Amino acid sequence: MRKSVKLTGLFMAVSLLLVAALAGCGSQGAKQNTSNASAADTITIGAPDAATGALANEGKLVHDGYTLWQDVVNKQGGLLVGGKRYKINLVFKDDQSKPDNDKSLTEQMITQDGIKLFLSPYASPNIFAASTVAESHKVPMIAAGGGAKKIFERGYKYIFSSYPYSGEYLGSVLDLLKGRGIKTVAFLHADDLFSQEADQGGEAYAKSHGFDVVYSAQYPSGATDLSSQLTQIAQKKADALIGTGHFEEAVQLVKQAKQMNVNFKAMAFTVGPTMPAFAQNLGKDAEGVLGASLWTPDLPYKDDVFGTAAQYAALYKQSFGTEPDYHAAMASAAAEMMGLAIQKAGSADPQKVRDALAGLGTVHLFDGSFTIEPNGSIKGLVLPVIQIQNGKAVTVWPAPFDKNIKDIPLPPWSKR
Repeated sequence: MRKSVKLTGLFMAVSLLLVAALAGCGSQGAKQNTSNASAADTITIGAPDAATGALANEGKLVHDGYTLWQDVVNKQGGLLVGGKRYKINLVFKDDQSKPDNDKSLTEQMITQDGIKLFLSPYASPNIFAASTVAESHKVPMIAAGGGAKKIFERGYKYIFSSYPYSGEYLGSVLDLLKGRGIKTVAFLHADDLFSQEADQGGEAYAKSHGFDVVYSAQYPSGATDLSSQLTQIAQKKADALIGTGHFEEAVQLVKQAKQMNVNFKAMAFTVGPTMPAFAQNLGKDAEGVLGASLWTPDLPYKDDVFGTAAQYAALYKQSFGTEPDYHAAMASAAAEMMGLAIQKAGSADPQKVRDALAGLGTVHLFDGSFTIEPNGSIKGLVLPVIQIQNGKAVTVWPAPFDKNIKDIPLPPWSKR
């Protein structure tokens, strides 16, 4: 892994100690009560998650991102709150990737299990559903895995986020493409909240920055056959295809574009390329594909829990055996925000934690610096872009990472 941050000897030593301490923890730690601490010495946080269903790939990354924060904090002796250490106990329940399940699970975890602090499920529709229940019970929830603006336009007081708005995702990708001579773009998006807003923001940015948007269409979320849309896009002779959907759809678009011999100078997706499974599924066909990202291990940020972005990546790989992408990192950041709020509140009381979240102001974490807005959303996070090169996600935007860009324009399928 390339590291753009020079690590001091002291910080590297701390990192190695944490890696050694976490070896063998893995994702199983979150399914058990942490250590032998009594309930009075434990802070329990609920998290509906997509362990199964269409969003399971992304859901696992979010699950593991939450779990890594729990494991690191507990290995450090627990969260220091009001002069006392408390172990963290994350409770997960599978929503099967269905928003309606998030409503019932959140209700059950609050009313039956007595959980009063929450980290969100994955995906904007699921967060929208779960946060409705959390709001009704005045229980704080931090969203990790969805940045649809509609989540934050309801006047809610108990929903917060570690994600920027979905509509901001594609600005960096389009800046990169403009610098590489791309002039015409085709947009294709799923019909869920996140994908629609990401597409709307991307199209508006493209038009205001001199691109010619030659095609725009929507498909049902989870669609497995996008050949008719690709046929229409091929007729428009678009330089670039930009897909705003989820992992399975991005994989299918690449596979079907190759099968149909539909060539582009560039291909970019909001979800998919940042995930290790993308290149594993597609092999050499993933080469050169761009991904909108919210975090990479190369970024020059650090905090007191995980250390640098690069050290976070090392800890994650040691625990789960694979490289993290932004889904995992942003989940860990959301969990870390919850920890900061509990410490600031000096209590796990939901109202005090909610007020502390609202008062965090500007936060500096291993994923970057950002400011909590009055509606619970964030602003100010720098959004990088990655490109698949030799089966790995490589940071290629912003400068100075733009020197890493390769294969734009992409070679035709016949020459790969």
